[in-house]
Amino acid sequence: MSETQRMGRPECDEVLNELEELKAGKMTPGEVLAALTGASNRHALECEECAHAIDEMVMTREALWPMKETQPEAGPWFAARVMAGVRAAEKEIEEKKEGLWISVRRLAPRLVAFAALLLVLGGTWAMELRHRESASGQAEVRQTEGLFESAPSAPLNDDIVASAGEGARQ
Repeated sequence: MSETQRMGRPECDEVLNELEELKAGKMTPGEVLAALTGASNRHALECEECAHAIDEMVMTREALWPMKETQPEAGPWFAARVMAGVRAAEKEIEEKKEGLWISVRRLAPRLVAFAALLLVLGGTWAMELRHRESASGQAEVRQTEGLFESAPSAPLNDDIVASAGEGARQ
């Protein structure tokens, strides 16, 4: 049988599942075989791939065993600290990716408030200017506000209509 056909065999999957469930610790291949159930034990003795998996597991545990003795146990809040670190790193990456746009989003409410204030102040100023002009009688003839016009502009149509209407009433 080819290697791809063996990978899907249910007996091999059962042996691998039992290997994953074994308690941690130093074990010899014979101890591992003894810890397996009867059917898995018989299959592991016959299947080269499962026997190789058992040998690899034993070698890996032997290689990692000295590290277990020197490493302290994780505290109760270890996972929470790790996840907080992951979230902070993700946020930093996102800020670097978005860069300028984050600053614009933070500045936008201030810009809106400033624009609203300018609109209110400009509108108030324009209304006061209009009120002063009408009070002083300068509303009929306005000065040129354009850059290229040298002649004074004609009075606005509504000013003429208002003047004619006042004259008719008197």
